[in-house]
Amino acid sequence: MSRPPRPRTAESRFRFSAALIGIGVLAYAVRLSIMLRGGGLHGLGGYDDGVYYAAADALVHGRIPYRDFLLIQPPLIVVVTAPFAALGGLISDPAGFALARLVFIGVGAMNAVLTGWILRRFGRVAVLVGGVGYAVFYPAVYAERSVLLEPLGTLGILVALLLLQRASTQPQLAILAGIAAGLGVGAKIWYIVLSLLLLATAARLRLRYLVGLAVGGCGIYLPFLLLAPQRMLQDVVLDQLGRPSANSADTGRRIQEILGAHSTLGVAPDVIAPVLGVLAIASIIAALLTPGARTFGVLAIGALAVLLLAPSWFPHYSALTAPPLMLCAGVGAARAAASLPHGRPRWVLAALLVIGILGANEANDRHPVGVRTPAGVSTAAAVVRGCVTADDPGALIEMNVLSRDLRDTSCAVWPDVTGWTYDPRDYLGGKRDEVARRLNPRWQHDVMAFLESGDATIRLRRATGLSTDSKRAIDSGAILFRDHRFVVHTTHG
Repeated sequence: MSRPPRPRTAESRFRFSAALIGIGVLAYAVRLSIMLRGGGLHGLGGYDDGVYYAAADALVHGRIPYRDFLLIQPPLIVVVTAPFAALGGLISDPAGFALARLVFIGVGAMNAVLTGWILRRFGRVAVLVGGVGYAVFYPAVYAERSVLLEPLGTLGILVALLLLQRASTQPQLAILAGIAAGLGVGAKIWYIVLSLLLLATAARLRLRYLVGLAVGGCGIYLPFLLLAPQRMLQDVVLDQLGRPSANSADTGRRIQEILGAHSTLGVAPDVIAPVLGVLAIASIIAALLTPGARTFGVLAIGALAVLLLAPSWFPHYSALTAPPLMLCAGVGAARAAASLPHGRPRWVLAALLVIGILGANEANDRHPVGVRTPAGVSTAAAVVRGCVTADDPGALIEMNVLSRDLRDTSCAVWPDVTGWTYDPRDYLGGKRDEVARRLNPRWQHDVMAFLESGDATIRLRRATGLSTDSKRAIDSGAILFRDHRFVVHTTHG
């Protein structure tokens, strides 16, 4: 077959580039909108994003994760977020945090673009369905709205996939693919499963890929491991493997959230889930039967196994399966389109599939996330002469006192307050799920000692597990600021 004329090639490239730009813009807009509809860029309610920003700020101020403070996740998130925390220390903590959120939303948009890019070899229908699907797929949208682990882990896996596609003609790319996947594991330890499954794509370049994987993983883990080997192993591996099942969910609920099967267009999740499940299975089978796409199906099955076996469950976990599911969806759409005549029938099918994806995610993609921080809380905190404590580090960020407290070595700053309770040696007598936080006397003693260590404090989270007596003790302090549940109290010294 002769090559198409040059103008045709240029036109094809232009259309492809335009499609990727459109996918990226859509993905960014959807992720930003759920934040702006809810708490905004200065809102609270996620907890984890505040933890990672506070940990990064602690690193900027010379405190080493694992050695000097608790961090139950790998270190990549801290390293990546550190520049924004450093900037926040110069201008303001809220501004640094807001900028970090905008950049992480951009990482989510890049993941959508990469999904479409990887699907290019399977045709324009695959690019459109898979790319737009990832852009609006709620499990991905929810996890990529702020400073969270999943955007970075997904980015590492997708970059590795893209590089491995080209490694057959450029073998050196296999090493770079391994480095990208290794850095993804540095975001969240679960990504080791997907990184190893990518060996199926590496073919005869597996050794190079494994070398890169080791370089990427060691590059992010080793510096911190050398400084605190025992504590890092306990925090990142042992505590994660044995997280309490109190934050769990049955298999049915997990599958619903993995599929994004929430109530939408007036249809209940129990009705939507079986339909989406059948489509997901069909897409995975299509990928497994398609040369060059089998790895997508293998990744989807592996990620699904990880999520179903995980001891605990939070909604953002379902982001692990989002990339391979949307890659499989793109391949499945392309195979379905190939059975139709060229031209309009294929594009009608693609349009129907895109409309279906948009409709299935429409309600959730408009759902607000977070609550707004009341105006004036930072002014109230500014009058406190000493340290301020909180059970949510996001509150310290929005009060613009996080960097100030970290500069004062006499201030106690816990980036992850409730993370301490994930170590069974410390709080559950070696047995998990036997004692709730609010009933655990040691936890009440330690968390109250922390909260009362400053000159003012604020409690926001039910999940902190404060007992009635602990709440009463905090609330007995003089009120410095009140706006609904945002109440800043003086401590008792």
